[in-house]
Amino acid sequence: MRARSRNAFVSTMVAKALSEHERAAQAHQSAIYRAMTLQQRIEQALRMNATMRRLLAMGFQNRHPEWTEAQIRRAVADRILYTKTG
Repeated sequence: MRARSRNAFVSTMVAKALSEHERAAQAHQSAIYRAMTLQQRIEQALRMNATMRRLLAMGFQNRHPEWTEAQIRRAVADRILYTKTG
């Protein structure tokens, strides 16, 4: 399946799975992002990335209190680098 038609298929399947409330929230969020400048979207992406890294680190620290900061940083990096999506 070509990438374009696969993306359209996936988008269709996701749209069917969403509730009316979720579709409304997604449309609202999309409108907010479209209204942002490129710089604002990049800054938001960087903030979201930093938050994700902090949450991962806190989770590893909570589950493995004996780990050093270096071990936690490595676990965060490994999770980001080797997690498969889609």
